[in-house]
Amino acid sequence: MLRLNAEQFELLEQLTVSRHARSVAGVLAQAWPAVTERLQDRWPAFVEAAMQQARRHGIGDAVDLAHYTGLWCLWGASFEDKPAFAWAREILDDPRRTPPLKLHQLVQHTRGDLAQRQPQSAASASGVTLAQFDAAVALVDAQAREAAARVVFPPEQPPARIQACDLGTVDLMVADIEVQAYRLEGGQWQRQPAAKPAPTREHFDRAPEAPLDLAVLSHALRRGSAARLNLKLAALAVCDPRVHPQVMHAAPSGRLTWKGRDTAQLSIALNASAPEDDALPGIAAAPAPDPHTVAVSSCGLRDAGAPFGALSVGVRVYPATQWLADVQHPAWPAMQWPVVPAPPDAPPPIACHLEADGVKCDAAALQRAWGGLRTSFGQGMDKLFSAWCRVVAPPGTGAQAPKLDVRAECLAGRGAATWGYVKTGAATVAMRTEGAIDMTAFSIDLQLTGELAVGATRSRVRLVAQDRHELRMSLRQLGEEAAEDESLDAAVRKFRLPFTIEIDPIATTEPATAGVATTLPQALGALAGECGLRPRADGRGRQWFFTLRVEPCSVALLLCDPVVGNAVATRALLPGLPLVDWSAG
Repeated sequence: MLRLNAEQFELLEQLTVSRHARSVAGVLAQAWPAVTERLQDRWPAFVEAAMQQARRHGIGDAVDLAHYTGLWCLWGASFEDKPAFAWAREILDDPRRTPPLKLHQLVQHTRGDLAQRQPQSAASASGVTLAQFDAAVALVDAQAREAAARVVFPPEQPPARIQACDLGTVDLMVADIEVQAYRLEGGQWQRQPAAKPAPTREHFDRAPEAPLDLAVLSHALRRGSAARLNLKLAALAVCDPRVHPQVMHAAPSGRLTWKGRDTAQLSIALNASAPEDDALPGIAAAPAPDPHTVAVSSCGLRDAGAPFGALSVGVRVYPATQWLADVQHPAWPAMQWPVVPAPPDAPPPIACHLEADGVKCDAAALQRAWGGLRTSFGQGMDKLFSAWCRVVAPPGTGAQAPKLDVRAECLAGRGAATWGYVKTGAATVAMRTEGAIDMTAFSIDLQLTGELAVGATRSRVRLVAQDRHELRMSLRQLGEEAAEDESLDAAVRKFRLPFTIEIDPIATTEPATAGVATTLPQALGALAGECGLRPRADGRGRQWFFTLRVEPCSVALLLCDPVVGNAVATRALLPGLPLVDWSAG
C-alpha cells in the first residue's frame, strides 16, 4: 500500500491541478475566445494560475475549477483581491460557506451584476453580456466533466447542482407549566404557585454558534401537564417541500420528525420520563433530567449571503413533581429488663402523611419503617442488658438480680419536609427544599443496677445515663444555597451522654470494702450517637436516621482491707457496642 505524507500529497494535488488545467484549457478557450486570443501563449499559464487560486480557497471539483477560471476570464486575474470586488472576498473568506456554495454564490452574484448593468442583449463594461456568460457556463458544464476522470481521487458520482434551500428565520418560545409548591401557612402545608422566570423567547436569523441549552419542568405522559417548545419557521428557499425544512425531536422515548409545510408552526411536548418504580424517593431526591434535542435543518444553500446553519436546541427536562412528607412520632412508655411477662402495651400511634402534587400517596411503607425504630431500640437495649449481666453477679448466687430501666424518646415529635424542582432561569433548575422539624432528638433516663463482686468485697452498683437533646429547626434550601442553620446538612444532632456510677458496699462477714478510687482517672464511657437527616446510600436524597452506641466503660476501685491493706483494682463494666442503626425513607 502506497502511503503519502502531507508534503507529498500537496505536490500530487498541484500536479493534478496542472494536468487538469491543460485538459480543460480547450473547453475554456471555446467558452472565452476573446480572452484566449488576447493572452495567446500566456493562456495555459493563466488557466493553471486561476485553478491553483481556486484550490487555495478549497474549491476542488473539476467543473468548479473550470467555472472559477471563467470568472477570471470575465473579471480579470486575481479579481477577488481587488477593492472593487469586496463582495467576492467576503464570500471566499466565510468559513460557514462550503466550497461549492462559495462558487455558486460567486456565479449568482456575477449574473445579478451583469443583469443590473444593462439588458441581456447589450454589452457589459467587460464586453460580455449576460447571455454570453450563461452560454459559457453551460458550455463548461457540458464538456468539462470528463476532465474529472483525470484527478487522483475521482468522485464516485458528479456533485448535484446547487439549488437554493435554506431557512430565513426561526422563532422559538418555551411554554412552561405552572408548578404548585407546598408552603407552610398558619401551621398548615398549602399548595401555592411557585415563582418562575420570564418566558424564554428567541428570534434567529442565523443559527447560534453553540447549541442552545434550555431547561424545563414537566410531567410524564398522561400524568400531568407538559412543557412545550413552540417553533415558527420561515423558509428563504425550499428545494423540495416534502423534505425541507426539517425538524427532529429526539427524546428518551423515541424520535419524531416533521418536514416541509408541517414545520411552519410547531408545538412540541417535552414530557418527562415516568419514574421506574413507585417507591418513595428520599427527601430532596434530585432525579437526573431527561435529555431532549430539537434539531432544525435544511440544505443550507442560498444564492447570496451566509447560510442560516443548523439550529440545535438541547432541553433538559426535569420532573415537576412536588412532594410532601409529614411524620408525627410519639414518645414511648417506660421499658425495663428483664422483661416481665405481661400483655404488651399497644404501641403509640405513628402518623405518616405523604403527598405528591396534592394527591395522597400510600404511606404504609414509611409508617412501617418508623415503627421499626422502637423495635431497633429495644434490640439495642437487649444487647446492652446482656453485656451488663455478664459483668455483675448472676442470679442464683444470692446477689440482687441485674436490672435495666429505660425511659427514652428518639426523634419524638413532628418532622415535615417538602421538596421539588423549581425553575430559576431559562437554562437553570434547582431543587427547592422546605421543612419544619420540632423533635426531641434523643432523651433518655437509663439506669443499670446489679451487684459487683471484686475479691472479698461485694457492692451494689448503679450506672446512670441521663440527658436530653432537641432537634428544632426550619429547612429552607434552594439548590446548594441555604442559611447555615437552615440547610439539610444542619438537620443532624450528635450527642454523647457520659455514664455516672454509684457504688454502695454490702456488709459481709469479710471486713473488706470497695469504693470508687476518686484519686484515679476513670473511664466510665458514655452512650453516643447521632440522628436527623442523612444522605441515602443510593444517592437518592436523604432519609431519617438514628444511631446509638455504647463506649467502653470501666471503673477503678479502691479496695480497703484492714488485714492485708489497701489495693486498687480496675473492673470493666461494659464493652464498646453498636446498639442502634435505624433509617426510614
